[in-house]
Formats: sequence, C-alpha cells, structure tokens
Amino acid sequence: MLHDERILKNKFTYFFTIIFVLCWMIFFAYNMFNIFLRGYGLREEYNAYKIPISILYFLILPLLTITFVSIFKESRKMFHYLNISLFLMIIFHAIIFYVKYQRTTNPATYLFLYLFSNILFVVGPVVLINYFKYHPAKNEIENIGKHED
Repeated sequence: MLHDERILKNKFTYFFTIIFVLCWMIFFAYNMFNIFLRGYGLREEYNAYKIPISILYFLILPLLTITFVSIFKESRKMFHYLNISLFLMIIFHAIIFYVKYQRTTNPATYLFLYLFSNILFVVGPVVLINYFKYHPAKNEIENIGKHED
C-alpha cells in the first residue's frame, strides 16, 4: 500500500484517515436516509434552516465519499476535499449550535461543550491528518537508499 507516491507519512495515519472519513460518511448517510428517504424530516426548531441544512447534507456526503476514494487512489486531492468538507461541517455544526443555543438554559456550558466536541471530533483529526502529509524530498538522487516508512 505504501509506495513512492504515498500521500501520508505512515500506516497509522492511513488507518486513522480511513476510519475518520468513514465514520463521518456513515453519520451523514444515516441522517440523509432518515430525513430524505424515510420522511422523518427535521425537527420543528430547524424548519427555518431547512434549505441550508439540506444543501450542506448534499455537499458534505459526496465530498466525504470523494475523499474516501481519494485515500485509496493516493491522490493529493484528498487533502483538498477533506479541508472543504471540514469547512462545510463547521458551518453545519454552527447552524445546529445556533438553534440549540437559543433554547438552552445554561449557555456557557453548552458553548464549552460545543467547542470542545468540535475540536475533538472534527477540527483536531483533520489538523492531525494534514500534519502527517507526506512531502517527498526535493532531490531524489541524494536520498537513494534512505527510504524509511
């Protein structure tokens, strides 16, 4: 799997990236299935934001799918798609936060939990994946025989 055209530095990063993207794909696919195919719809509190949420669902899931395929194709476009989907997920979570924040009784705790969970489950893993991006040496001739995994 790891060869000269690899996109990530080590095998753990591949595994972590695959699990991260797959879990978010399952989350968005499950919600899309419930909302759009089963007809559950959104809660009444989200009706004002129905169109933006629908658009974000239809943008994030295909981007995550393309990211997932790009991991196995070892395409450098994977980082581009992953970062765009991160940006859209932050917007999606901000809309959900805004609606729930208006109804909460303890806004400071809810804000802290929102920021902590987004950093832990969304932003942190993507920053970690971007950090482990593989940068090949500029002069390949000097590094003959020094290839390490």
